[in-house]
Amino acid sequence: MKLFSVKNIDIKVNLTLIPITLLMYLNEYIIEFSILFLVLTIHEIAHLIFSLINHVKVKELNIFPLGAIIKFEYPLGIDPIKEIIISLAGPVVNMILFIISYILFINFTHINLLDLFVEINFMLFIVNILPILPLDGGRVLRAILYMYGGFKFAHKTVGVIGKISLMILFIIGLLYVRDIFEIIMLSFVIIYLAKAATAENEMAAFILTRGLIRKKIQLKNKAMMKTHFLIVLEGTKLKSILDIILPHKYNIIFIIDEKGNFLGNISEECFFEGIIRSGINEKIETLLISIKK
Repeated sequence: MKLFSVKNIDIKVNLTLIPITLLMYLNEYIIEFSILFLVLTIHEIAHLIFSLINHVKVKELNIFPLGAIIKFEYPLGIDPIKEIIISLAGPVVNMILFIISYILFINFTHINLLDLFVEINFMLFIVNILPILPLDGGRVLRAILYMYGGFKFAHKTVGVIGKISLMILFIIGLLYVRDIFEIIMLSFVIIYLAKAATAENEMAAFILTRGLIRKKIQLKNKAMMKTHFLIVLEGTKLKSILDIILPHKYNIIFIIDEKGNFLGNISEECFFEGIIRSGINEKIETLLISIKK
């Protein structure tokens, strides 16, 4: 449900937040849940700020009971390094808050709830660095694997690691729960993360292609489309070209050598197929050679 917009960013709230809040209140966990929600909000604001700093356009911020999910306007154009920086912003803020609250707790032990603030920030830091999508640790791992092994390899590997991590997290969680309510909440968290990871992996195959499909439909309907021509030197990595691909135009890449001789051209479709197959550190002339074969 959309609440409002701030600088073209839609702020939405998931309706499951209402029954979860009511459930927490009835079981006398409302104070803990309120602090958790506050810390999660700060966590997500850190992601949002670093997205804006890195000039990554944000489409919406969707608030869930366990945090929020930021949706980028053009996921095709996000550099993996930027995704790593944006993803790490949240856990880093949690660690800073943990250190500050721990120092305060040591010196002001009489202040109620400081210990809870310490525990929640530490817990969120640990949980968010786990290599599970859509958690921050999963996004960081995916971005690293994406740079060196390609798009498909990154998602497949993170998916396997995520499933193993979820099982370990559930087993460890069972060792610390105190009553049936906490077992239910632990199960809810695990199921929520498992469903979110499955949804993200199912969408992965479409992330790099949906923009191209949209352009094909536009070309078919209008019989013409604005084109963005790029001229690149041989030896240029696909990563560098990805940074200047325009989402609203059809991109055609011309490759030349250092003497200015024309070597060939690559369509946008072939370019993204090359990224999926070989990764963003592949050189453009290697992709051109494979296409000519």
